[in-house]
Amino acid sequence: MPSGRQHLGDFGERTAAAHLQAKGFRVIDRKYRVRDVEIDLIALDGDQVVFVEVRTRRGAYPGMAALSITRKKAAKLLFGVERYAEAHPEVADMPLRIDVVAIELGADGKMRDIIHIEDAVRDR
Repeated sequence: MPSGRQHLGDFGERTAAAHLQAKGFRVIDRKYRVRDVEIDLIALDGDQVVFVEVRTRRGAYPGMAALSITRKKAAKLLFGVERYAEAHPEVADMPLRIDVVAIELGADGKMRDIIHIEDAVRDR
């Protein structure tokens, strides 16, 4: 049985996918897993492949969801992107980027904000 946290994450991913689609993105994959990494959404934005980390927070201070990507999480995302490109040669030569979509909910569970940060995680 899914936990409350899992329900919250699934809600955030559905909301982020709808937000991206409204902006013209085409979602091509969801919940891509490799080792201990999960990439929530993979989408096309024009000629770019966009790997999307969705962060959903309830009742936090504004901006906290967007700030919750640690260095460790960024390294895992970069690893996941590399593995995805290796496993999907059709995207390997396309420009790749990692975006963050932060979903902020009030303590009452109502939508407060959606923040989309393009090219949020980069390899050094």
